[in-house]
Amino acid sequence: MRCSKAVDELEHKRTARQVILMGAAAQNKLHQARVLIVGAGGLGCPILQQLAAAGVGHVVLIDDDSVDITNIHRQILFGAQDVGKPKVEVAAHRARALQPGINVETHRARLDNSNALELISQVDLVLDGSDSFATKYLVADACEITSTPLVWGTVLRFHGDVAVWHSGPTTPDGRGVGLRDLFPTQLPADAVPDCATAGVLGVTTSVVGGLMATAAIGWITGRSQEAGLVSAYDALPPSLRTFRVAADPARTPVTRLGSYQHPTCQVGPDLSEVVDGRAALLDIREPAEVTLKPWPEKYAAKVLPLSELDALPPQEQAQRLAQVLAPRTYVACAGGKRSAAFIERFAPLLKEHGISADLLDVPGGANAAF
Repeated sequence: MRCSKAVDELEHKRTARQVILMGAAAQNKLHQARVLIVGAGGLGCPILQQLAAAGVGHVVLIDDDSVDITNIHRQILFGAQDVGKPKVEVAAHRARALQPGINVETHRARLDNSNALELISQVDLVLDGSDSFATKYLVADACEITSTPLVWGTVLRFHGDVAVWHSGPTTPDGRGVGLRDLFPTQLPADAVPDCATAGVLGVTTSVVGGLMATAAIGWITGRSQEAGLVSAYDALPPSLRTFRVAADPARTPVTRLGSYQHPTCQVGPDLSEVVDGRAALLDIREPAEVTLKPWPEKYAAKVLPLSELDALPPQEQAQRLAQVLAPRTYVACAGGKRSAAFIERFAPLLKEHGISADLLDVPGGANAAF
C-alpha cells in the first residue's frame, strides 16, 4: 500500500460501525489505499459510492463522457440537474460529500494505450466498470503487465458478472490468473448487444457494483485475496453462482500492450451433425463465459452450467440432464478440459438411471470451434 496520512478522529467516527466489524488496522489499510476506477457509469457510480463510504482514501477516476438523461436510471450518483456535466466531476463531488477527506483524482479522458500503464502502475488495485471489450482487454493486459490486482465486472439485461484477477511477474507464483486465462481472445464489438440495444435493469448495476466494491474491500484489507473467482448474478429470479478459473499453462503472459498472440489452436471440431440436426450441442460453461462468447445461432446450443448440476443430488442431476440431452449430444466448454471430465463423470450416472445418451466431447471447446 502507498502511504498517506493516518485516519483522523472524524473519519474514525464516521466509519465506527465498520471498524467494529473489521478492526482499526483494516480501516487504516482502506484509508491508505489508492485505487483506479475505470468508467463513471452504471458500475463506476455504485463502486465509487461504496468505496468512498467505506473509507478508501484515494480514488483515481477516469471517464470521458458527460451525463445524459438516459444515464440516471442506473448511474446513481447523477440527477436530472447534472445533465451535460462531466461525469467525473459530478461523481467526485458526490464522493467528497460521503467522505470529506477523500482524495479523488479525476481524468476526463478515455483509457487507452497512451495512459493505461502509467495510471495502473500508480495504484494498488483497479476496478473495471467499462462497457466495451476493447477497454476491458486493455485494462486486463495493463494489469497483467504491472501485476496489479483487478476487479472486473459486466452487466446486461438482468444479468451481471464479477471476477477477481491477479496475474503477472510479481504475483506470488510469478504467473497468477488473469482475464485471458478464461477468455483468451477479444470478441468483436458487436458480438454481444450493449445496454442501449438490449436494455439493463438499473438495480442490477448497483448489485454488481456492490459485489465489485466488496471484492475490492476484501482484497485491500487482506480478508479475501483469491484470484480467479468469477461470480454470475441473475436478478429475476435471483441467483448467484461462483466458480474458479485456473491459469492456462499454454498461454503466454502479456508483456506489452497490443502484443498478445493467442496460442495456436487445433483445427476446429466438426460439428456438422449439430448444424444439420442429427445431434444436439450442450454447453456446460458458466453464464459469464457464454455471455462473452456465445455460440452462433446455427448450433442451437443448450446451456446447462456445470455449477448448476453440481448443486443437485445425483438423482436430480440425472433428471436435469435428461431434460436437455438428445440421443446423440456433443458436450462443450471453453477449451475441452471440463467437457471431457463431464462425460467421464456423468455417462455412468446416466446409464445407472436408464437414460440413453451418446455423449461426445468437443475437443478444444468453444475456443477452437469458432
